[in-house]
Amino acid sequence: MSLKIYKKLDLTGQSCAGPLGELSGVLEELSPGEAVEATLGDEATKKDVVAFATKKGYKLVSERNEGGKFVVVIGK
Repeated sequence: MSLKIYKKLDLTGQSCAGPLGELSGVLEELSPGEAVEATLGDEATKKDVVAFATKKGYKLVSERNEGGKFVVVIGK
């Protein structure tokens, strides 16, 4: 099953609750088969985002490190 990227978010300039708040709103907009790609500035934020998304019932589709930034794809 391939997921369609619904939206790409650059959250590298944000920390703490900022990325979670913005990501939460976008995740709620997802339809089944869609995903959001989020670029995060640090590993701690990546861990928080992954934990938040899985707790809410979303799937971590992929994660990768691109030049010190963390890119996660979270799907419904």
